[in-house]
Amino acid sequence: MSNSSIALEVRQAMWSRRGFLKAGAGMLAGLAGLSALPARADGPYRIVVVGGGFGGATAAKYFKLWGQESGLDVAVTLIEPNAKYSSPILSGMVVTRQLEIDRLDFGFDRLQDVHGVTLLQDRVTGIDAAGKIVTLSDGSTTVAYDRLILSPGIGFVDVDGWEKDKIPHAWSGRDQLQILTQQLADFPDGGTFVLKVPAAPYRCPPGPYERASTVADYLRANNKNARVVVLDAQADIAVEPDTFHGLYDDFGVEYYGNVQVERVNSGDAEGRGKSITYVTLEKDVDGTVIGQSAEQTIEADVINLIGDHKAADLIFDAGLNDGNWAPVNPLTYESTVAGKEYIHILGDAQGTPIVKAGQAANNEAKVCVDAILRTLGGDSPYATPIVTVGCSAPVTQTKVNWAGNVWRYNDGTLNMEKVAGKFAPEPSEANWQPMLQWAHNLFADSFG
Repeated sequence: MSNSSIALEVRQAMWSRRGFLKAGAGMLAGLAGLSALPARADGPYRIVVVGGGFGGATAAKYFKLWGQESGLDVAVTLIEPNAKYSSPILSGMVVTRQLEIDRLDFGFDRLQDVHGVTLLQDRVTGIDAAGKIVTLSDGSTTVAYDRLILSPGIGFVDVDGWEKDKIPHAWSGRDQLQILTQQLADFPDGGTFVLKVPAAPYRCPPGPYERASTVADYLRANNKNARVVVLDAQADIAVEPDTFHGLYDDFGVEYYGNVQVERVNSGDAEGRGKSITYVTLEKDVDGTVIGQSAEQTIEADVINLIGDHKAADLIFDAGLNDGNWAPVNPLTYESTVAGKEYIHILGDAQGTPIVKAGQAANNEAKVCVDAILRTLGGDSPYATPIVTVGCSAPVTQTKVNWAGNVWRYNDGTLNMEKVAGKFAPEPSEANWQPMLQWAHNLFADSFG
């Protein structure tokens, strides 16, 4: 396979509905799986999408594209508080000053002007599932829906003492990325950088390990004589351990597994006095904690604390969660919480086994859109949808890694399972242009 295919022929093109389904969704099935929606006699079907990232933007766009293809009258409203979406994909290149942050900002002009999506730049603060209404930030403006698509992204489990404007996660949002980038630009010679890897599941499984190696290489290239420490909630590196242990050995990165952070000191206004305090957990073979070490504290100049993940607050506020995530039917992404029919959750917030990643959200959106449109047309969802998840990112200043996975619906477990996966044989300079092409295709497909 060529590098340009990234992995497993994982492609992001401007697929037609037929092409997407042929590639990923399997054969037709005469089964239920989506709450039936009465036909509307007084206008178009009202689709409201909340969140303008890879899941939400793709859903809004493809409802218009495939709705027209299906001959269905669909009115789509996208509600997003920001004027632009800042992509976490390729954000590691911003941290190491190889890419301007503006290159990862995507507006919604084409969704409006080309595809006919209505954009409301606002925040949803309430969801009335029974009345099928969302409430906006002023508390009085409401928007009615026939189907509600939520793609609100992630939130973070709090840590005692964590002030995110001083100790950034830089895992979501433009402001966070800028904070970490500036802190590294100001990094002192002989300083200490600490990165905390969250407990699974979290967005982009290889991402924290990639960031640690690229930052270590960046600091080395800039003669900072830095100490770089990785504190991992996992027992060992969860993705390509041989590759990343090799890189860490080359760069002198200190790696510690089974770490649980107890608290942090976020430091003063000038950024002095930061520290992170943790224990190392002892676990038996099934992962049960059977003991822990004494507390240890590392004083650091920069701490990149990627906190443990959970669904965004909107999911909790609306009662759509079971634990930290939103349970859904993978055939349709409709919520399985009682009383929450006609609400669908995509991307990082949903609770299937699919890894959390931008391309996953893009694919999930297409499966969801097709299932809803088929139901509106009097048909049933497809039986065996497939979600492809590709990723590609630098692991040094010059070398790029890639990976690809395929997830298919299993009608025995009624859930998604990974059926294939492949990694790059080794990081390489030759993967640089294919990485940029993969990202460009995904950006164009989601926001173009």
